[in-house]
Amino acid sequence: MNKYILSKKLYRNELATFYSFLIGFLIALAVGSLILFIQEKNPFDVFSLMLKLSIGSVNSLSNSLNKAIPLILAGLGISIINSVKLWNIGAEGQIFMGAIALNFVYINTSINNSQIYILLLLVSGFLGGAFCILFPAITKVLFGVNEIITTLLTNYIVFGLTIYLINGAWKDPASLNFPAAAYVSESVYLPTVLGKLSSGFLICILFTLIAYYIKDKSVFGYEMRIAGGSELTAIYAGISAKQKAFFAMLIGGGFAGLAGAIELLSQTHRVSTGISQGFGYTAIIVAAITGMRPIGIFLVGCLFGALTIGGSVIQTIGVSSYIAEIIQATTLFGALVAQFFFSYEILKKDEND
Repeated sequence: MNKYILSKKLYRNELATFYSFLIGFLIALAVGSLILFIQEKNPFDVFSLMLKLSIGSVNSLSNSLNKAIPLILAGLGISIINSVKLWNIGAEGQIFMGAIALNFVYINTSINNSQIYILLLLVSGFLGGAFCILFPAITKVLFGVNEIITTLLTNYIVFGLTIYLINGAWKDPASLNFPAAAYVSESVYLPTVLGKLSSGFLICILFTLIAYYIKDKSVFGYEMRIAGGSELTAIYAGISAKQKAFFAMLIGGGFAGLAGAIELLSQTHRVSTGISQGFGYTAIIVAAITGMRPIGIFLVGCLFGALTIGGSVIQTIGVSSYIAEIIQATTLFGALVAQFFFSYEILKKDEND
């Protein structure tokens, strides 16, 4: 009698991740089209309008890329942490903490040279994100506490801290009772480089290359992969798996914190609940779809930024902006299913063997 078993393929197509994303995206478009048909909308007209309003002009393209910055940076941070086979669900909180740390440094320091000041504020944002994940990192390496739980719960703590600050010590008296901190000075705004495109996008490109080097080219990246693959192998190779996990988490949190800092200096210009619009959670989708590859995260992050802008503007023709979120989520689901079939195969095995 024959039975069937699931077996991991010995060889996996190098383009499997790209094919998986493409399949997932096509499935998402099909699902989105079906929903639009149900709403008696022409999918071709809606998707054409989304494309036009997201990348059809310099300003619309700039808006899309600005939305992509936090998705890319947070996604890169998640991918670095995943190198040691850990998951960071706390990028949302780390984005907020990056903005909080920046604002704390801003109101307590003053530097006449705006370029040096901006650099200091960006560094403070990075350190704020790293500090945000410090407790989950310590509890993981010392006590083996599940990092998914601790990073997720940290989001609620940081969001609560944000609410407390913007309603209390940092509340702007000129905000007409709206809960928000005071605006930072225009002297520390990040300059634009193309239309409305923030120079933060150039920082994003730089950190994409840094993440690529760390993960794929550096000794530290190699040791992270060893540590994440097998703790026994790491011990045999003289690598401290706990040490690599700890520093990977701090670096990953720092990337997300930097995203919050750039968002404050280029978009919101003050601490408020609008610093992040779910960027940290969407970044998990971006990272997962691309198989945690930095260059893929950059490209898909740009696509999702365009989807976010396109989804927000199609409300003018009576279409819900949630169609963009449906496309994002369905792309992830379709890509993960496709990756499964690229990675595994069903074999027939004789029970007598």
